[in-house]
Amino acid sequence: MILSELNNRRRALVAEMPINSVAILSSANRNYRSRDVENPYRQDSDFLYMTGISEPDLLNIIYGENGKIFSILFRDNNTEQEKIWIGERLNNSQILENYGFTEIHSYEGCHKKLLDFIKNKETIYIETSLNKELDKFIANQISNSSQNNRLNSLFPKKIAALHSITQKLRLVKSDYEINLIKKAAKVSIKGHEQAMKKSKPGIYEYELDAEIRYIFNKNNMDCAYMSIVGGGNNACTLHYINNNDILKDKNLVLIDAAAECEGYASDITRTFPVNGKFTEEQSKIYDIVLEAQEKAIEFVKPGVTWDQVHEITIKIIVSGLIRLEILSRDIDEIIDSELYKDFFMHKTGHWLGLDVHDVGTYENKLFEPGMVITVEPGIYIDSSNKNVLEKWRGIGIRIEDDVLITKNGNEVLTKDLVKKRNEIETVCSH
Repeated sequence: MILSELNNRRRALVAEMPINSVAILSSANRNYRSRDVENPYRQDSDFLYMTGISEPDLLNIIYGENGKIFSILFRDNNTEQEKIWIGERLNNSQILENYGFTEIHSYEGCHKKLLDFIKNKETIYIETSLNKELDKFIANQISNSSQNNRLNSLFPKKIAALHSITQKLRLVKSDYEINLIKKAAKVSIKGHEQAMKKSKPGIYEYELDAEIRYIFNKNNMDCAYMSIVGGGNNACTLHYINNNDILKDKNLVLIDAAAECEGYASDITRTFPVNGKFTEEQSKIYDIVLEAQEKAIEFVKPGVTWDQVHEITIKIIVSGLIRLEILSRDIDEIIDSELYKDFFMHKTGHWLGLDVHDVGTYENKLFEPGMVITVEPGIYIDSSNKNVLEKWRGIGIRIEDDVLITKNGNEVLTKDLVKKRNEIETVCSH
């Protein structure tokens, strides 16, 4: 983590807070698989954003005073017993040097010390439900101060949601953040290419999932989310993660999988034939989705809203389905009545960053340079849909790329992964 990056974030946070405020951030809790066996640790995204540290049992306080930014960390050096079981961590002196904290105090018994930093403040910015002990402590202080005039003058008068500020800060990415997303995207592309090359009838969905994970792990990255590998009709389940069916000849397989680099996610979906060759019906549906995606991406630029991008996507998909006689009414009637939602039921994309579905409001939000989004239209015709001809049933297609909003338009961060049918068939044949 670049120290200047952290300093900029802390400075931006304090600038958004009213005078005489303090922000309290808690690390994520350990996540246990069973009894004393832990799942891989994933830091709370806001905490990671403000501290750069991926450890449990931490508190961070940030405030401004007399023109200076203070960032106080509560943390314990690891014990000799911990060193035996989990190995060495950076000591407090190294943490101070690498992450730019003003000072470090012991995490054990930190609540009493915490009062010294929050007394006389007007507002606390905090996320509740993340640290139950801290929530209880704050609630007790509020209760005590309301019953004691002396304490009431010391304890903050207002509790505010920290995410009301952090989601605004995290929405526009710095060059440092964009570079990490690009690195994740590059590895994700390799994973998808590997899956295309290894696909063949008779193998299981989880085998392609394993190929992708191998590429991610080989590049010292992990999955940004649970991978979706849906063959045939499984592709029509939007968040299908069982990945345990056999891949069949003449079926498509939809793969939504991506790597995470130092906490930053990429997000890619490609749909391709299990046997490497699109059928006529698959080709016609695929080309509609591809056209919708490409036209939507062309439209993405500063000053545009999510609703405008989604409207373009809907019009192209509806027009294509009318052309294939899958939908039969007037285009405006279909859109107004949302009949298209039988086949395209989700939005065109989402924010991307430390979370794969990153923070930030959508309604009436204008795109700005530095924002990163996904563009991912799809058409899903479930095998149970008796309102369409049988030849279309069981076809599920989504195409998704990661797009950076730039000053003059956009940059597709995942453009190096093939998505035209002839290019996909070429990769699948290798």
